[in-house]
Amino acid sequence: MNFKIPVLLGASFLLLLSCNKKEETKDNNSHPDKTTTTQNDTLQAEEAPRKESINLFTLTYRDSTDVAFVSLSDIYPLNDTASDTLALPNIEKMEKSASKYFTLEKKYRNHFLSKTNISETDSLFVYDYAKNKLASFAIKNLKAAAWINGYSSEEDWPYRRYDYMIGFEISKQNLNGFGDYYSNVIVYAGKENPFAKGPLKPIVWKKIARKEYPSKPMKAEDITALKNTIPGNTYSYTTESHQYFLQDYLDSHKIIYTRRLLIADSKTKEIIIDKVYTQSEGTSPAPLNGENGDESFDQYTGKLFKNKPEVVFGFQYESFGCPAISIIDKSNEDIYLQCDNRH
Repeated sequence: MNFKIPVLLGASFLLLLSCNKKEETKDNNSHPDKTTTTQNDTLQAEEAPRKESINLFTLTYRDSTDVAFVSLSDIYPLNDTASDTLALPNIEKMEKSASKYFTLEKKYRNHFLSKTNISETDSLFVYDYAKNKLASFAIKNLKAAAWINGYSSEEDWPYRRYDYMIGFEISKQNLNGFGDYYSNVIVYAGKENPFAKGPLKPIVWKKIARKEYPSKPMKAEDITALKNTIPGNTYSYTTESHQYFLQDYLDSHKIIYTRRLLIADSKTKEIIIDKVYTQSEGTSPAPLNGENGDESFDQYTGKLFKNKPEVVFGFQYESFGCPAISIIDKSNEDIYLQCDNRH
């Protein structure tokens, strides 16, 4: 899957992980609410960054440059209070062109690392799950940089602190073999590599009769979401550990409006995952793998993390938020990517 989210800057990149990320206004510095449900039409203010069991970031393709960029602004939100003097230098004293992208001097870099709990002795682990390719970079060898987000323009100069994404730059020469635009890349900063390098597998869907779909009562909120829809195609996929079942629901125009995903234990047949993905103002169904007759995959599953159960993702595109990776166990945990989506 590609984590599909709107392109912020340069070439058409995220969705990563397909892909994935926050409605922002310059007056109130608000963020949309990233909830644990897949249905969310309402954008709500967040007072603090969302706490995930592991912070994963996306890698942005910087068009016409020789570097890629990892934004950590979701865990390091900038504000424009006078007391935040170590966040960034005085932009008004910089030339307009130079203020669009610049590396952080030592005191600003140290402040950034302190606020994100990252050490110079840590590493940045960059994993392309579609190609099963991992690269790691010592933090001490990476430049920290500030980059104007894609929704700011020269008319906004002098830019405010909030207008910047803060993160690390990586030379594209060190990312040879990674996918174009890094749309299947996720990034982690820390002491040890968390990725299992399974590799993940794209799901190969098989159409099945509707009667083969497991009979499991729906949650009340899901019944509401499916109001005025009719069942469409039904699909399955089986691995050694799990059985995956997917049911389409169509609107009055026979367009896919909702999908319901059930995942069962292959041996016990117990339903572990029951999720509904619904069309909304900020979300839309992702094509199923092979649906468009190409090699573009969205749904992946397998062992992504060393210390967590298997995962599944890739059923939904996000416009206002960031995509999530679902853990396949009874915790029902969704790990949302920190994708710095400022749409």
